[in-house]
Amino acid sequence: MRRRIHIDLRAIRENATRLLGSETASYADLRADAYGHGAIRVAEALDGVGFAGFIVSPELDQTSLSHLRTRTLGADAVSSDKISGGSLFGLSDRAYRPAMRVSAEVLAVKDVEAGEGVSYGYSYVTTTRTQLALVGVGYAHGVVRRASNTAPVLIGGQTRTIVGAISMDQFSVDLLGADVAPGDLAVLFGDPAVGEPSILDWQHATGLRASAIASRMSPRFERSYT
Repeated sequence: MRRRIHIDLRAIRENATRLLGSETASYADLRADAYGHGAIRVAEALDGVGFAGFIVSPELDQTSLSHLRTRTLGADAVSSDKISGGSLFGLSDRAYRPAMRVSAEVLAVKDVEAGEGVSYGYSYVTTTRTQLALVGVGYAHGVVRRASNTAPVLIGGQTRTIVGAISMDQFSVDLLGADVAPGDLAVLFGDPAVGEPSILDWQHATGLRASAIASRMSPRFERSYT
């Protein structure tokens, strides 16, 4: 079962350079495990970029960052207007590159007739004969349940919408003609520059801040970095 999160540290460094060159923010906000991106890996990638310090959560063992040149501080030590916002991770502004890509494996593809209710509660009912893809990730892995019936997914090279209620470990997508097979990967959000949904699309669809969506992603995902 493949459930993957890839973090593009190059995008974070690029965003940092832009922020330091154009705004007053001089401290990198690395709280909430760097909003799901991995505080230690992000801190190592940004060490020496030019931030005056890293703002970290109280629960983070600061000795894990003691090998870095950049100092660590708590949020109460610095004025909030000097702390970088979500733009560092592409979480608040489409002008900055998103750094997180979340994908999961398609478990099954099922032919269904018109009028079929999907998932518990039947909050979505098919309107035509179609195919449903079952994607192997759910709220137990941090996928917000507000994405039910609203959030986009790239699947079979096409952007489709999650349909029905997201369950503990899976959700459904109405393929509407997209060519998909078990074992394919569905991209929940990633880089819109290559046609993937943006986490800001999920923010719009769910009404939740992108930083909250990213920070809820579970350690049960396989993580990789470049």
